[in-house]
Amino acid sequence: MLLYENSPIPQNKCYESDVVCYYHDSQNGGVSAAYNYGASIAKHLSDIDAVLLLDEDTKFEADYISILQMALSAHSDISLFVPQILYACSLPFSPIRRGFRWKRWEKLPEGVYKLDDYLPVNSGACIRLSAFEQVGGYNADIRLDFADFDFFSRLGLVSDSFYRVGSVAHQSFSNDETETGKLFRRYQFYIEGARAARKNHHIKKMVDVEVLRHTLALTVRTKSFMFIKYLIK
Repeated sequence: MLLYENSPIPQNKCYESDVVCYYHDSQNGGVSAAYNYGASIAKHLSDIDAVLLLDEDTKFEADYISILQMALSAHSDISLFVPQILYACSLPFSPIRRGFRWKRWEKLPEGVYKLDDYLPVNSGACIRLSAFEQVGGYNADIRLDFADFDFFSRLGLVSDSFYRVGSVAHQSFSNDETETGKLFRRYQFYIEGARAARKNHHIKKMVDVEVLRHTLALTVRTKSFMFIKYLIK
């Protein structure tokens, strides 16, 4: 297991052990840097077939690893395995349906789905290392927001299907921030990811819609036009 920490000051080195590799990135390369670093380590270990991405804000069922192992063995032609992710206890969060639909989130039964139809989020995704390398890994210019849209859309060009395994994970959000200044600084980081992701023409329109949706939501929430002004700028 790789524990990749983006904090300015190391806080979790105490977990380093014979089975846990710890790496501190004080420059905050984001999730893309973390995933690419993990894949580079896996590449040098001869018995590694796939990498599993785990974010700290997602809770998984206790048997998720064993379920993944069975799915990997049963579906050798598939390169991506993901759980159904819920938030607020029961609302679907991932995978998300692609395209311009009013209802984009839905609960999917276990089975095979096309990446042309759905895109999952990073957390919980198990990716065969060969496919990860074939698409060049994650885009280091996208540190957080839209890293998943970009990567999985490119993965779909070399392996068009994914398997929704029989497991459910739960996502937690710290969406109770009310200070406009903090929200705006986070928004600037969000736009940085969107700007880089728009270079991928497979998701450009999808990113534009998501950015507009998020910008309007923040404008209504804060009663401030600074987000719209920054977007136009």
